[in-house]
Amino acid sequence: MRLPTEISEELAEEVGWHIGDGSMNFYKNRGKLKGFYQLRGHIKDDEEHYVKRIKPLFERLFGTKINIRKMPSTRVIGFQTWNDELVKFKEKKGLPLGKKYDIKIPKEFLSENQIAKAAVRGIFDTDGGIYLEKKNGKLYPIMYITTISKNLSEQLVKYFNKWEIRATSYSQLYNKKFNRQRAYFIRIRGIEMFHRFMQEINPQNPKHMRKYGYFLTHKTYKQNKSFKK
Repeated sequence: MRLPTEISEELAEEVGWHIGDGSMNFYKNRGKLKGFYQLRGHIKDDEEHYVKRIKPLFERLFGTKINIRKMPSTRVIGFQTWNDELVKFKEKKGLPLGKKYDIKIPKEFLSENQIAKAAVRGIFDTDGGIYLEKKNGKLYPIMYITTISKNLSEQLVKYFNKWEIRATSYSQLYNKKFNRQRAYFIRIRGIEMFHRFMQEINPQNPKHMRKYGYFLTHKTYKQNKSFKK
């Protein structure tokens, strides 16, 4: 394995994937503690993203081969690796072991706008979505990201607004296996913000790109391009 020596947009995007879909920790393996990292997404919705974007970029960044596998029993697709170097590298960059309750974008990935946007792109491509609501006979776009980290939700709202992408957030308690857990929801709404978001963040997950393409070619948008809210 080859560890990156510089902060780049590609590394920032990979950090975003980790924040969204990744997890890591040290576990016993053959009697010894060993670093374990995994990245997993939706088995159907994210397949193309994992195969065409995540696999080649990760392999280029870290100089190692990974196998993207489908896991039908849990409805996920992704990869996993036992690697002390990788886990220690990520931990040193500011990514936590175990649960991601307090995860956030590490400071060194926020020093430049393009690096920060790449990290947000990675988060959105793994933990975000686009909903096209039917409103007054037209499609009304809503971009969203969901996280269990309050720190991350506050970071995202701060930087979206800095980039003049109007964002709001709220939180809600959920029961998950009888343990109440608070989730944080970041929302960006409206046609003007949709265009700005896609231009500034530039998502690379094909499911997002297809949704945007569908919106741009939808008859109600083509009939009234001046509609903004």
